Amino acid sequence: MKALVLSGGSGTRLRPPPAPSAERFHHSADKPALFHAIEGVADAGITDVGIVLGDTADEVRAAVGDGARFGVSVTYLPQHRPPGLAHAVRTARHWLGDDDFVTYPGDALVPGGIGEQLEEFRSRRPAAQAVPGRAGVYFFTDAVHRAVEAVQPSARGELEITDVLRWLAGQGLEVVSGTADGHDEAQFRS
Repeated sequence: MKALVLSGGSGTRLRPPPAPSAERFHHSADKPALFHAIEGVADAGITDVGIVLGDTADEVRAAVGDGARFGVSVTYLPQHRPPGLAHAVRTARHWLGDDDFVTYPGDALVPGGIGEQLEEFRSRRPAAQAVPGRAGVYFFTDAVHRAVEAVQPSARGELEITDVLRWLAGQGLEVVSGTADGHDEAQFRS
């Protein structure tokens, strides 16, 4: 299992969260959100982390280093522009290989972590599984790579993850989403 941490945007992930909120109750505001994301995957037992980089690549590399202080090994994956989550998966294709992986936005704070969802994914092993209530946090098998290659950019010029999920479902593969209670199945139609 690998983790694909998304940090290809404007650099806000290197700053601490602006203010405490109910969602961030167990997080301290004294460190960058990106650190919380890396710690979140490490807490789930995932130690092979790829960080997708954009314009703030040098800052991210300087702040994170090789990942040892987080208990992970980091590989940096340059992305020249951030045209969607599915494009980040495409960018990381060679590094991901055929491994299962989780996408984790560098600014995502997931109270309680992803350990429970990871165990559900491992036992059920759908082609795609969303973490309820957390945009951009998905578990994938290597089936996602066929989907990423098959979909076309949206009107916004992005490879949309919803199009990837619809493609997977249209191929008869299981795509699991959820609500706050984690029990509803997403209905993606091709």
